Amino acid sequence: MVNPDTAIKFSLGLEQLSFDIDGQHFQVDKGLSFIQSNSMRHGVLDELAIELMIYVIEEILESVPIQYGQPKSAISADTLLQEVLNLFFPNLYRIDRVQLESGFNAFIDRREYYVHQVAEQGVFSLVYFVFLREMMHHWNVTDIKFESLETAQLL
Repeated sequence: MVNPDTAIKFSLGLEQLSFDIDGQHFQVDKGLSFIQSNSMRHGVLDELAIELMIYVIEEILESVPIQYGQPKSAISADTLLQEVLNLFFPNLYRIDRVQLESGFNAFIDRREYYVHQVAEQGVFSLVYFVFLREMMHHWNVTDIKFESLETAQLL
């Protein structure tokens, strides 16, 4: 079981990213819009865009000075996390590495289907999803939980 004190509370916004861990707050002024604009050429989410997106995300993750060795949980109340869960993991509020990797593989195999599913609200939920995957890999995150704002306020 992961120590709850090592949980990362995060928010991935269009213009900035924020992370709280071990009593420290980290803010990155490069959000999902930055990641999208630096990876998707001509607004197309193809294989090359996903590879570039992973590279951009890795650079951002490596800029945040956290310890990588210790396993961590992650928690967020982001609306985009809820959208990702609804799209890839219906009826789940917590996903682990195996589930996420399985969902990511489905996304890669059926990319056009998922792009079509999010077409109206844009691809930010898919950028968010790729960020979650890289965060799990690079920061040793074992599971990610969606915590609604209502639930968080009760605690």
